[in-house]
Amino acid sequence: MEARTLSRTKTPTKEITLERLGEMLLFAAKLVDRKGPIAQPILDRCEREYLAAKLKQESKGGSQVDRVKKMLEARA
Repeated sequence: MEARTLSRTKTPTKEITLERLGEMLLFAAKLVDRKGPIAQPILDRCEREYLAAKLKQESKGGSQVDRVKKMLEARA
């Protein structure tokens, strides 16, 4: 018998932005509402990821728009 190798097709991945994490957090909350406590760990994980990304973004100085606005205000 021949050994067959399975190749996975690469699906394009979306960038994980704060907005996307927020969407996942809402989805996980709905999942917990529907499925009950069995899905709670998923919600907990999404919440941790969201809060960590938000903290990281705030420590960088906010969004790119905020950063540029601050830079332009400093020049004026």
